Amino acid sequence: MPTRSWCSIEGVSSSRVATSNCSPQRVSTQTCTARWLGLMSLLASPDTPSSRWRRCCWAIAALTLGLTTLVLPRPLGAAVAESSAWIREPIMGPWAPPPDLDEPVSRWQEPAPAGFDSLSFPHFTGPDFNELFTTAELPNLSSISASPTITDSAEMDEQVRTEAVERGYQRRPLPADYALMRLIDDGLALQRPAAVAWLALEQDAAEHGFELELKSAYRGHRYQRAVFLRPFEAPYAFDDLAERLKMSAPPGYSKHHTGYAIDIGQAGHAHFGSSPAYEWISADNFAIAKKHGWIPSYPPDGGRQGPVPEPWEFTYVGVEAILCFHQPPAGDDPLCTA
Repeated sequence: MPTRSWCSIEGVSSSRVATSNCSPQRVSTQTCTARWLGLMSLLASPDTPSSRWRRCCWAIAALTLGLTTLVLPRPLGAAVAESSAWIREPIMGPWAPPPDLDEPVSRWQEPAPAGFDSLSFPHFTGPDFNELFTTAELPNLSSISASPTITDSAEMDEQVRTEAVERGYQRRPLPADYALMRLIDDGLALQRPAAVAWLALEQDAAEHGFELELKSAYRGHRYQRAVFLRPFEAPYAFDDLAERLKMSAPPGYSKHHTGYAIDIGQAGHAHFGSSPAYEWISADNFAIAKKHGWIPSYPPDGGRQGPVPEPWEFTYVGVEAILCFHQPPAGDDPLCTA
């Protein structure tokens, strides 16, 4: 009988079985669980010299697997790919976590600047809010590229874009460098300043008894296309295009493309616009939202702004932009001078 190597199983050592076949980088949790169950079945088999030897080997392999799972650092990309279904959906567009993506925001949240509770924020009209986001100098945004495809018909795409612009929609840029995006809970991504500001707003709400939920954040062109076309079936006729444009932006025109827009809700409430959390965040011309650098994306009195007012959507511009919006370029406020 040939001599076996130390606890080898089909020519593979127990350490290799653990680290190569069942490491967190290679297989899913379900697969590893199945292998643990197989080990348990083996341990329950009849006691023979052969089975005792095999149980010894597999026990060592299982122990190595457990230690490997605890010690080996799990790449963020691998964790997201396994736990977040949106990574696997092709409609998500260009977003995909690069290998060197930093830790999720929830692990390195920065404290909000002190003193914002006592600031007096300017009052804005609906058009002011819309202009504020469009003119804000936000980092990590690319130049606006060619219009993305909406349908298979160039003529129909042009019709959609024309009517969208007539309603007040504007082209929106994508992030310039996706490595600078930050992951939030449930695999949603935001630009770093917006990510930090969202967590601060979420914490502020919790301290006041409101549980906010992040429903949507960054969206690529393909994802927005799927959202926009959801009620329609190919070949697209768009008999009710005007009604659809009241509810959704076509790809290329969503503020979510920037990574600075969020859709939020309150736990236990189906309609955010009638929830206690919305009453809290929108009071005094959205003073709470402003304190954290957020403004309503499509305010109630926004006029020609694209969709109908959406109380659940907010865009990040930063506190400085909010404070300085009404300031003249050569004003006396040192915060607002270039």
